Amino acid sequence: MSATVTYEKGNLTSEEALMEAATQYCRLGEARLHDGMQGVYIRKKNLILLDSRLCGVQLCCVLAHEISHARHMDAGCRVDKWAERRADQEAALMLIDPMEYAYAETIYEGNVMGMARELNVLPWVVEAYRMRLHDDPTLILQ
Repeated sequence: MSATVTYEKGNLTSEEALMEAATQYCRLGEARLHDGMQGVYIRKKNLILLDSRLCGVQLCCVLAHEISHARHMDAGCRVDKWAERRADQEAALMLIDPMEYAYAETIYEGNVMGMARELNVLPWVVEAYRMRLHDDPTLILQ
């Protein structure tokens, strides 16, 4: 029996939850990736491939980004800036709880590095969440 996973409001914070979410859309694999790539969604193979050197926070953030590409069946690596922005923002929504974000922003006075440490994500995820809030300020109230 497969449960449907909700992808909003920061509920996919563990590696296990992210792996389960990913398998709803495609297969997962790992290999030593090159040219600075940390992860890639390969549409033809319906596969998310993660760099085998990733662990912890880095793995979760990259996997959440690639899940977005798989959900939308994006073609190719770095398809376009809009697909990448969407993938970053959807990853941020998967990983960050709005109330925890508000707390971190208050405590760290908007300092991205401090907030990222508090929220257990990479700094680019905090930046993507900020962009999403800019696009939809009501998100914090949901």
